[in-house]
Amino acid sequence: ADHAGAALSAALVIVRLVEERFDGRMRIGIGINSGPVIAGTIGGGGHLEFAVIGDATNVASRVEQLTKTTGDTVLLTQQCVDAMATRPSGLIDRGFHALKGKSAPTQVFGLQSAQVRVRQRST
Repeated sequence: ADHAGAALSAALVIVRLVEERFDGRMRIGIGINSGPVIAGTIGGGGHLEFAVIGDATNVASRVEQLTKTTGDTVLLTQQCVDAMATRPSGLIDRGFHALKGKSAPTQVFGLQSAQVRVRQRST
């Protein structure tokens, strides 16, 4: 029911595991968006792949690239925040950004770095 909250929780687990495994020597960026997609398996003959396609996935990919500019480990779109059952504390408004393929700017939010560490330990 709370797909957006679950996505954020999963992202924070990924961040924690990468930090533990690489002792902070590897930086990652995760972009989270919410919206309708088409999901399913593609292929055959022993080579099946699961894929998710649609505008929502394209935006998430562009937001992930935006983490390089903002310096955030995790960025969420306004659509993702709106879809959450509970708005996370520690959100930082990173403003509106032009994304490739989108006519209107997209508002994104980061998390306070202390908030990321606290949430990672609790998940």
